Amino acid sequence: MQGVLIKSMIIAIIAMFFMVGCASKEQRFFRQFKKNVTKPDNEQEKLWSDNCSGYTFNYTDKFPGETDSVTVYGKIYVCSTGKIPSETILSFYNEKDSLEKQIKVDRTGKYQVRLKAGAYERIEAISWGAKILIPQVYLGEVGSSMNIDLKLLRIYLL
Repeated sequence: MQGVLIKSMIIAIIAMFFMVGCASKEQRFFRQFKKNVTKPDNEQEKLWSDNCSGYTFNYTDKFPGETDSVTVYGKIYVCSTGKIPSETILSFYNEKDSLEKQIKVDRTGKYQVRLKAGAYERIEAISWGAKILIPQVYLGEVGSSMNIDLKLLRIYLL
């Protein structure tokens, strides 16, 4: 009987040693994972905290006399560098959040597009490593032409 008790105690001690060893290996793994994966990306965090992105809306008389439509034009550049992004896609989404019009911005960063006057759910400019999103807006409320200059936020790609 005493032999069975000693064997049971030895098995229990070995099992506890094994469980503690596995737990410490798992803890080391998660500590290392957290250290490597979640370490702060100082460059991107600095850009988010010093966010210089933005947009300006200016109604103009550059294209007078248009009815039921508005001509939107402007310039796009990356705010932190001042450079013109290559191959920027500018998308306009209607009030039902479906794509109304999508254009490619030229090499000089300028664009011009004619749209139906009305509410737009969002305007989105996306380039390789930079983007901006303009929330819900009504285009053509005051005039028939509108200048929208966009300053894109640079994002680091992994």
